[in-house]
Amino acid sequence: MNRNTGVSSGPDPRYNEFILEFTRNSRRLYGYIRTLTPVASDANDVFQSTSLVLWNKFDQFEAGSNFFSWACQIAMFEVRKCREKSQRSKTFSDEALEMLSAEFQRREDDPNARIDALLECLEALQPDDRVLIERRYYADCKPPEIATTIGRSLASVYRALARIHELLLTCVQRKTS
Repeated sequence: MNRNTGVSSGPDPRYNEFILEFTRNSRRLYGYIRTLTPVASDANDVFQSTSLVLWNKFDQFEAGSNFFSWACQIAMFEVRKCREKSQRSKTFSDEALEMLSAEFQRREDDPNARIDALLECLEALQPDDRVLIERRYYADCKPPEIATTIGRSLASVYRALARIHELLLTCVQRKTS
C-alpha cells in the first residue's frame, strides 16, 4: 500500500519492521508525550500526529538504531507545534520542557536499572520484612492469609506492607537518581 495515496502497490518491505518497532515503543512514547503535554486531549492529538509522522518518515529511520530515541525527537517537535497552536497558556517553559524530555529519556535508557535497584533493595530488607514481601508477592498470598499464618492482625500486616513499600520506593529512587 502506498503510504501517501492509499493505493496498493504491493507490500512495503519495511512495513513489518515499522509495525514491530512502533508496537514495542508506543506505550512508552505515549507516556513521554503525556509527560510533556499535561492536557490529555492535547497529548492524544500529539500522539496521533507523531504516529503519522513516524510512519511517513520511517524510510529516514536508520535500521538498527534506537527507534524510541528517534520517535522522541519527532514527538518533541510535534509537542512544540501543538504548544504554538494552542491558545492555552504554556504550562511548562521551553527550558522545563527540555528538562522533562531529557529526564524521561534518561530514565527510559536503562529500564533494567530500576529492576536491579529493586533487587538490591529487597536484599537489604530486614529478614521479617523480606518474608512478608515474599509471602505477598512471590507466594501470592493475600494479606488476610498472611495475617493468619504469622499470627498478626490484618491491620498490622497492611501497615507493615505499606511501610515496606515506602522503604523500597525510597531505596530504588535513591539508587537510580
